[in-house]
Amino acid sequence: MENHDRIIQGMAGDGDFRVIAAQTTVAVETAREILDLSPVAADALGRAMTGSLLLARLLDKDVRNQYVTLRFQGNGPLGTVIADATVKGGVRGFVANPVPEDPLLDVEKAIGTGMLTVVRGTPPAGKPYTSQILLGGKGISTDLTRYLMRSEQIASAVLLGVLNRRDGVAAAGGIVIQAFPHATEEAIAAIEQRVKDAPPLSTLIDKLDIEDVVATVLHGVHYKQIDAGYSVPVSYSCPCSRERALAPIALFGEADIREMIEEGGTEVVCQFCGRKYSFSAHDLLALTAKHDA
Repeated sequence: MENHDRIIQGMAGDGDFRVIAAQTTVAVETAREILDLSPVAADALGRAMTGSLLLARLLDKDVRNQYVTLRFQGNGPLGTVIADATVKGGVRGFVANPVPEDPLLDVEKAIGTGMLTVVRGTPPAGKPYTSQILLGGKGISTDLTRYLMRSEQIASAVLLGVLNRRDGVAAAGGIVIQAFPHATEEAIAAIEQRVKDAPPLSTLIDKLDIEDVVATVLHGVHYKQIDAGYSVPVSYSCPCSRERALAPIALFGEADIREMIEEGGTEVVCQFCGRKYSFSAHDLLALTAKHDA
């Protein structure tokens, strides 16, 4: 599948609204393949991944390494769902239980109620900013809309969609619309009506380029793309490394590490991309030396 995933930006309502949209079809299909996701898991993770990309782009884009992590911890059969995205368009994800027993579940029931944790960071400077809201059980779009209203006190709308077919993910993407402080109640009401009347986002993305999808959703409210040449490529990417894989092992007690040494070493598998890192007894001996130091 050729990768046309990208993020675009525009304005609506004669400058009253900021609009960021993402096409994420290939990234979500890549996640489905790597993580062996059922359709409902692909739907849930696809929405979460797209949401994390949109939120990452809402941050100050002058900071090159910033990221947003969304952690959905619900009581549904999917268990924990994690999406992690950077401002540069990299995204990855994880589902604790990728194949629930009931294949006909919708996303809301598959995630359930619980807690959404949002982590926004700009490494290496400073500590990440973490906030939480209760999951309302009404969908990822609604939960992210509530989060933006609570965290930024700005009227926002988040639209997310994933279209599954037998052979995989056919379409995925999302739009976030934020009102500037000077937007009138009438202008906000007009945007809300367009969002309400819009066809399902996934079906639009299946047929149209993301630029035309946004123009269709926001038809009649003076939407304009800021720069036709502006486009941020999106891809499923994992920054895991041998050093990062070794770090959690270093937190084990000395007795546990020595047990691994006696077994000839250990292996760490990245939960996001499936990459395997093997550590020999010699590698682990170096850790015990640090413990003794």
